[in-house]
Amino acid sequence: MVYLFSTILAAGVLTAICWPLFARVDDPRSAVLEETEWDLLQRKKDVILGNIQDLDFELKCGKLSAEDHQRIRNELMAEVAEVYRVIDRIEADGDLDALIRTAVAQRRGPVAAPCPGCGRRNPPSNKFCAECGHRLG
Repeated sequence: MVYLFSTILAAGVLTAICWPLFARVDDPRSAVLEETEWDLLQRKKDVILGNIQDLDFELKCGKLSAEDHQRIRNELMAEVAEVYRVIDRIEADGDLDALIRTAVAQRRGPVAAPCPGCGRRNPPSNKFCAECGHRLG
């Protein structure tokens, strides 16, 4: 009887612990923001530069011949140069901070009118102002 109770209790505790890991949340606010093209290019640049460092290390360790090292290094340098060109083009096209603010505002959705009491903007779901407690229309 004690073993049965212990097994049921353990199963309940395990279920309670693991439930949030497997539960699906459909709240759009919980979704991870997508990466912009600039973010992806920054990550690609970091990976390529890391590959170049690894390649240089392999040459020093004697794992790679000088000819192979130079050929692969030239390919990686051309690839990172192209990534830098695209990053420069994106940065020259506009203010990144403005682009980020626009993307965040689009994902956040509508913002309620300011509070008549204090002027603070609250989420549309709020019935009362989070700052002063005034009733929102």
